[in-house]
Amino acid sequence: MSLRYQHMEGPGKGWRARADEAFLVTMPARGRIVLEMMLLLMLVFGEGVLTASPIAAGLVVAATLTLAMTLVRPWARVHGSVVARVAATVLVVLAVVAPATIEHPGLSGPSRRLGIGIAVGSPAEGDPSTPGGIVLVQSVEPGSPADGVLHVGDRIVTLGGAPLDRADPVSDLTQRTHGDELPEDTSVGVLRGGAATELAVRIPKVHPSHPRLGRHIVALRELSSRHLVVAAAIRGALIILLLLLLLRADGQPLASIGIVRKGALRELVASTWMTAGAFGVQIAVAIPIAILGVLTGIMNREASQRTETLGVIAGQGSIAEFMVAVVVAAAFEEVAFRGFLTPRMRVLTGSWPVAIVVISVVFGLGHVYEGALAVGQTAFLGVYFSVLLLARRRLLGPTLAHAGFNTVMLLLVRLLLQSGLVERLKEVTPH
Repeated sequence: MSLRYQHMEGPGKGWRARADEAFLVTMPARGRIVLEMMLLLMLVFGEGVLTASPIAAGLVVAATLTLAMTLVRPWARVHGSVVARVAATVLVVLAVVAPATIEHPGLSGPSRRLGIGIAVGSPAEGDPSTPGGIVLVQSVEPGSPADGVLHVGDRIVTLGGAPLDRADPVSDLTQRTHGDELPEDTSVGVLRGGAATELAVRIPKVHPSHPRLGRHIVALRELSSRHLVVAAAIRGALIILLLLLLLRADGQPLASIGIVRKGALRELVASTWMTAGAFGVQIAVAIPIAILGVLTGIMNREASQRTETLGVIAGQGSIAEFMVAVVVAAAFEEVAFRGFLTPRMRVLTGSWPVAIVVISVVFGLGHVYEGALAVGQTAFLGVYFSVLLLARRRLLGPTLAHAGFNTVMLLLVRLLLQSGLVERLKEVTPH
């Protein structure tokens, strides 16, 4: 059963009525809405689970795929001809399984691994200086090569005597422990108790039952780690296509998520002031957030984490692939969070303002890898882009503004890192 919203025509309608008329078109029932939102959030935020054990990751992928198939029903006649239905089925499987297989080595069969959960680490007061990056050990899998050698809280700084890549130590450690170049008997250098310690560890090599398939998956994994923005854009494009299939299954038009051809030129022109507005929001929000960061004593650490994280993203690939990836990533976030999730949350809560705040907070949490303070800034940007969508009832303008904002910010970070200014500022900034 679908929820149909009908409102009076004419100039007397308020913004809420106009937004309802534009976005709440043949909405599915509330139960289905909840399941659709769960599916999208699992696809967006499932990366954290995929770093867990292969069993947990496999269960999550199986549940996500089952839910996606149930909701999309790619075999249904609504998706068109037999060829179109086969293509829809392949797309659903790719959108769910392909990213998981690439991101979690254990899902593609046995693989060489250290057996730890990791995150980007940072130096502590009293630590000796390190020439490379730092990886924090968050968990140690029982029975793994790391069991009995590494402890939760250890910070890895070298592998086989060689320092980790400063820009992206997590990917560097993952690639080297899964590759065949590292000897089975090697060492891990850690910071523990304010001192540097070298620990012997044995990481056995694994001979997969399907070596050719394994080599292809490893190659894709290494390629995606070297081109993070491109990999993220491809994943975003797959999820966008999956959402379009969901709309078709629900019988909703593209206009229900703001995709409207009419007025495209006007939106293109308007995206210039929308982009300027995004920078205005960023600056206005940055002031109180910076004060909060100083008062809590986390400002320097947060600024360093965000700069390093954005530097890794901005430094990936050529300018051309970077630009394309940024546009696709912005389109994914606008379609998913503003076009798809916000109207559905409006149905569940009965309020556009509440829906905007809730989904914007979720949007901010999706950027927690940049730091806690960045979550707040990003959430306010989410509110800004949501207001633009409701006011104009078109997704093109906010998407172009979002892409323009990200492009300028990341290119600025890229130029600052290449100039060496960031490193010089770190040297004079008190810790």
